[in-house]
Amino acid sequence: MRIGILTSFKECCTKEDYIIAKAFAEDGHKVDLLDFPIEFEFENVYDLLILKNAWDLNETTYKNYFSELEKFVEKVTKSNCKIVSSPDGCLNFDKYGKKYLAELYKKGYNVVPTIDNVEDINILPVAEKYIKKPYVSYDGFDMKQILRKDLESLTLKEEVLQPKLSFISEVQLYFVNNMFQYALEYAPSKWPNYPTPHEFVPDQKYIDQAIEVINLNNASCSFNRVDFLRVSEDKMVILEFADSNPNLSLPMLCKETLNKFLKNFKQAIYKYMKI
Repeated sequence: MRIGILTSFKECCTKEDYIIAKAFAEDGHKVDLLDFPIEFEFENVYDLLILKNAWDLNETTYKNYFSELEKFVEKVTKSNCKIVSSPDGCLNFDKYGKKYLAELYKKGYNVVPTIDNVEDINILPVAEKYIKKPYVSYDGFDMKQILRKDLESLTLKEEVLQPKLSFISEVQLYFVNNMFQYALEYAPSKWPNYPTPHEFVPDQKYIDQAIEVINLNNASCSFNRVDFLRVSEDKMVILEFADSNPNLSLPMLCKETLNKFLKNFKQAIYKYMKI
C-alpha cells in the first residue's frame, strides 16, 4: 500500500508523524511524509492519505488552513484515494467548528456550557467572566474574555460563548474510531504553556460519554481525541471533540501504551482498506 501522511514541517508535532510512518513502513508499506498543503498532483500516487499534524500554528495565518483543507478534501473526493481523519463526520468540526458544543449543551450532554445565540444567555450558569470563541478556530486563537457587565452589548456571529470555568487540569481521551486507547492529563492546562502530561485513568462514565460523542459524529475511519476539563477531583466536563487531524502526543507515551495504540490504529486502517 502507498501511504501519504500529511503534516506540517514547520511545526514540532511532526515527530509523532514519523512514529506512525515508521510503524506502517515496518509492515512493508511505502510511506511518505507530505507537507500540507500538497503542491503536486497526488491522485494516482497514493492509496491512502492520513491527515495528521497539518495545522498552521500561526495565529495570523491559521484561517488559511481551513480553506486549504476544503480544497484538498474536494480533490480527494474526486480521486480513488481514501483518506483517514478527514472532516466527513456529522459534527463537521472543520466546517461548523464549535457550533456542535452549543447543540450538545442544549440537548443535555456533559459539555462545557455553551451558546451561540445571545437569546440563550439565560441558560448559561452565571459567571464573573465568559469566553467568546469563533466557531472555527483552534489552539486558543482569537478567543476573547467578556466580563459579565458587558453581556448586554454582546453579539455572537459564528461564535460561541462559555462561562470561564475554574478547573484543576485538562484531560484528553484518545480513541481509534470509538475504541478507547489511553488518556493524558495536563495540569493545570494544555494551553498556553503545554506542561508535560502524564497518563491518566479516567472513570468509565467519561469514556462512555466520549464514545457517545464519537458515535454521534459517525466518521468513516478516524483517530479521535475528546478533551475534558477536570473541574474537581471527581468531576469532568467535555471541552471539545477533535476528529480531524488531532495531535496524539505519541512521543509522551510509555512504550507499552504506544505499541498498543499503533497496533490498533494499523488494524483499523487495514480493515478500512480491506487488506
